[in-house]
Amino acid sequence: MKKKLSYLIVCLITMITLINSSIVAFADETYDNVDLMANYGVVIDYETGKVLGGKNIDSKVYPASTTKIWTAYLVVKNVKNLDEPVEITEPPGVDGSSMYLEVGEIFTVRELLQGLLIHSSNDAAVVLAKYVSGSTQDFAQLMNKEAKKAGALNTHFNNPHGLPDDNHYTTPYDMAMLARKAMSEKVIREIVSTKSISFKQQNTATSKINTSRYFTNTNLFLTSNDKITYRKQSIPIKYDIVDGIKTGYTDLAGRCLLSSAVKNDMRVIAAVFKSFGTNVYVDSRTLLDYGFENYTSKTIINKDDYTKTKRVLFTKEKEFIYQPKSSYKLILKNGEAQNSNYTYKENLDYHLPIYEGDKVGTLDVYNGNKLEKTIDLVSTSEIHSTFAFFTESNFLKILFKIILFLILAFVLFLAYAVIRKKYRRKMRQLSKKNKKKNTKNHKKNVQRKSTPRKKR
Repeated sequence: MKKKLSYLIVCLITMITLINSSIVAFADETYDNVDLMANYGVVIDYETGKVLGGKNIDSKVYPASTTKIWTAYLVVKNVKNLDEPVEITEPPGVDGSSMYLEVGEIFTVRELLQGLLIHSSNDAAVVLAKYVSGSTQDFAQLMNKEAKKAGALNTHFNNPHGLPDDNHYTTPYDMAMLARKAMSEKVIREIVSTKSISFKQQNTATSKINTSRYFTNTNLFLTSNDKITYRKQSIPIKYDIVDGIKTGYTDLAGRCLLSSAVKNDMRVIAAVFKSFGTNVYVDSRTLLDYGFENYTSKTIINKDDYTKTKRVLFTKEKEFIYQPKSSYKLILKNGEAQNSNYTYKENLDYHLPIYEGDKVGTLDVYNGNKLEKTIDLVSTSEIHSTFAFFTESNFLKILFKIILFLILAFVLFLAYAVIRKKYRRKMRQLSKKNKKKNTKNHKKNVQRKSTPRKKR
């Protein structure tokens, strides 16, 4: 028994050692370690999502107000018209950075998003969350559901603003990937790159409030000429290649920063957590520059150069124009060998009418015989059938549905009439049969009564 137990313990220790060594080897192969003052940071390529470098990228951290980039993304995805007015009907009831929204004021969704991302307003986060989901709790559920879909498997949100909560956490990698997703939206890219914003709340039918607000972006990469020591030199914090994204701070989370920068036709996203003071900008710049200095972007398919036409018979326009929805790029480490044996295959699949932005097929990108990427092909023009008046007219579609309904109703009526006729015929036959039977029985009874009984 003791021998078996000893053998089991040795096997267990061996397995644990192998697992740990494999994890370390995998981490070393996945990304380069970057020397940072903070303990948590990562830099990824925007186009591919590839991790370029970092430190403790899968460790649990508190996101603070970097949370708001995910809040903003979900608002943009769930509100069709960002110019919809939103009236403040109740106090948001949240502490911290604020637009100081007052009951009776009316802002558009877009303006609240600006307050959310530029000034990091917690009250705007609450108002937007309730506008989308009805409550902050339901919105948090939406945040978690969509975060999991986006691949952020080690993240859990409990509110839309990032104020301290033990059950509100993420990892540097997860948060960078969520920021990458958010930056795919043009309106978000525009807002996070805005240096300042002013609001003039006009009198409305429900309010006499007339308040002006002016906010400067909390991201010092965009606005500040204060100095930091970077690579042994004193330089301004402001970094011209940076175009966002979001700051964050709480006592528990420390200084946090999501950054986006573009250089040499390449965009990278950096995330730093649990930093202090302006060190967060030093570490963020370290990560951004590391990405640009050690990696190169290679365009395999440029969507703007790949533009084709497709002729379609029996159409007014005769043909439509289409292109890939996005470009396809590779990120190569400097000195890394590149396989340039790339080919592609189109798979067109469309139905008339086609409108601008409609998917019309896919483009498969191969490296040799290996499928590396599938990109949607989208139309950049419209095309309609020659018979569009009959196939696309809403009036005719409605008329056709009415006629179809009437025909169906008539068929059902005929079927009902036939069944009812058969039923009545059957009932008449049954009635005649019963009548004959009753008549026969009646005659028998009469005959029986009229026949005299024999005397015994």
